[in-house]
Amino acid sequence: MSEQTLGPGEGESKTKETIPPAMDEETRRNMIEEGKAAAILGYIPFMCFVPLVKMRENPFAVKHGKQGLILFVLEIIAAIFLLPQINFIFWGLVIILCLAAAAAGIFFTLQGQDWKIPFIGDLADKIKI
Repeated sequence: MSEQTLGPGEGESKTKETIPPAMDEETRRNMIEEGKAAAILGYIPFMCFVPLVKMRENPFAVKHGKQGLILFVLEIIAAIFLLPQINFIFWGLVIILCLAAAAAGIFFTLQGQDWKIPFIGDLADKIKI
């Protein structure tokens, strides 16, 4: 699949979509017209699955459905953190885990052992200083 940019007056300006390389202009326009309704639904919470399930043969609709799915997941995460009790518990747990990891790091350092904190150690290895 290649990426092609629609020009002004050809639908959505400056939007990239994935289309088959051998698709002619007429077929591409038909694909966009057929997928527009499903693509719009892709950006409405809970409706993002419509283009991903019902229009999976339409690359235009699927692309917008995938973006809508990512937005939907972010909206759920944001809604969870709007609840004060969950927010307090989550950040409290993060602080406790950080303090435990720091204590373990001090313990292993005093023993002269090379210890890698799970997940954090892999990220630290990627930092170039």
